[in-house]
Amino acid sequence: MLRRSKVLSASIASGMVFGDLTVPSVSVKAATIGNSGFLKTNGTLIRDNNGTGSVVNLRGTNLGGWLLQEGWMSPLGVKDEWTLREALTNRFGEATKENLINTYQSSWLNTGDLDNIRDMGMNFVRVPILYLDLMDKYGNWKSDPWSKLDWLVNECSSRGIYVLLDLHGTFGGQNTFDNCGEVNSDPQLWKNSQYQDRTVTLWQGIANHYKGNPTIAGYDLLNEPDKVGRDQLNGYYNRLYQSVRAIDPDHIIYMEGPWDWNQLYAPSVYGWTNVVYEMHYYAMSGNEPNDWNAQNGLIDSAIQELKDHQNSWNIPVYVGEFCVYDFDDLWEKFLGQLNSINASWTNWTYKITNGSNHWGYFKSNFNSVPDIYNDSADTISDKWQKFNTDNFTPNTSFQNIVKKYTTASTPVNTGYSYLTARANGNIISADNYGNDPLVANRSSAGDWELFKVIDNGDGTISFLSKVNEKYVAADLNNGNKLIARSTSIQQWEKFKKVPQADGTVALQAMANNLYVTADLNNNGVLYATKSSVYGAWEAFNIVQQ
Repeated sequence: MLRRSKVLSASIASGMVFGDLTVPSVSVKAATIGNSGFLKTNGTLIRDNNGTGSVVNLRGTNLGGWLLQEGWMSPLGVKDEWTLREALTNRFGEATKENLINTYQSSWLNTGDLDNIRDMGMNFVRVPILYLDLMDKYGNWKSDPWSKLDWLVNECSSRGIYVLLDLHGTFGGQNTFDNCGEVNSDPQLWKNSQYQDRTVTLWQGIANHYKGNPTIAGYDLLNEPDKVGRDQLNGYYNRLYQSVRAIDPDHIIYMEGPWDWNQLYAPSVYGWTNVVYEMHYYAMSGNEPNDWNAQNGLIDSAIQELKDHQNSWNIPVYVGEFCVYDFDDLWEKFLGQLNSINASWTNWTYKITNGSNHWGYFKSNFNSVPDIYNDSADTISDKWQKFNTDNFTPNTSFQNIVKKYTTASTPVNTGYSYLTARANGNIISADNYGNDPLVANRSSAGDWELFKVIDNGDGTISFLSKVNEKYVAADLNNGNKLIARSTSIQQWEKFKKVPQADGTVALQAMANNLYVTADLNNNGVLYATKSSVYGAWEAFNIVQQ
């Protein structure tokens, strides 16, 4: 995660041999999500059944602070996780250090947390990983590198939750922030070929261990790479991509910008396939966290650029991290619009120790943070055990907002539909390329008459016009006429579908809670003006092509 702290305060181990790669041999319990759930990309969508089945929009959260602590949101007690592990090793030895880290990790996340995530309707977690969870600092595999991740994958599988493996911190650090495990103004990954080689070996081991496992949503190669040029970044991504593909030809690979699309080349440049492109969105400079307009502007620009690259590069898009602070209406706007374009998403993050803003679904654990340099091992262990989620405060209002948008089992309709008015039997058109109000006056359906019906996940739907790629609004500034003129979904673009006894539906505009009518006294123009459903003029059919 990008610099949040400024806002909130300011020799390889023996084992199995694969080619010239030696990795530990550890069996993986069979995933219960089922092989039919294996995800692959298909154009701009992610589908199960190896890319040939149903659309799966991944909606969930990050498991931040679990396998890699960040001091602003977890009980780290020192400047970064590298310092933590070195200090514990120097004081207590390797074995005790590992036991303490295990105690912390087992307290921070357990099966109850995965139940919480499932019960919020989520089907996806992104798990930030520090290389030191799997290897030592010299690039040797640990004797038991997979136990924590295997536990997570198996428990998630039984709950229908996909797992994205995210290399959050790698050898030498790929950015300057504590989220890579080592605060470093000059990231050494980009300057040290040995660190680059070890990172390749790390991903080869991960790919070899999890190949064929359908619970794995994919591999997120590098979190928030920074201080690196575009050519070097994409060249190294290609090296990692090719190394993984030589072992695992099937899992999706995620490429992070992460804040600027100009940092990435189109997948066609290197011939990448089955890839998702990932961005992170934060407006956190100066007073931006308290500025509704700054957060709203971020959302508008994010959605536009996601749509542009999704369509021009024919790829699925994913927002791996984001926060729009305490603006509840903007959370609804952003999540609704992400869902409307089939973008997958994971907010940052599941839980935080402090009580600041909507950063976590659980927050405000003010138990004592260990004194890493002076506390005994037993005291450090006792303090860390108090950071299980039972000792956090549920951020209930935030949870309730997000729950509206996590109905991942109901994917967005990716095809087009047309609407007919019972009032005169005609098809409704976004007349004059959407520049004029919707009107029920067509006998057949062409592009002007086709709409994507967007399930907003909150009991409402929206209509995206094919002819101009804009959403239909009940325009209260223009006589309550329905016009395809909006670039985003807010309240004026939402409609409640109300079934009628004859099989038709009425459309209640959330802009004013009035019903849409095809006004035959005004040439069949659609208005949101009726307080109830009076008859045929308020009745419509939605017909999927």
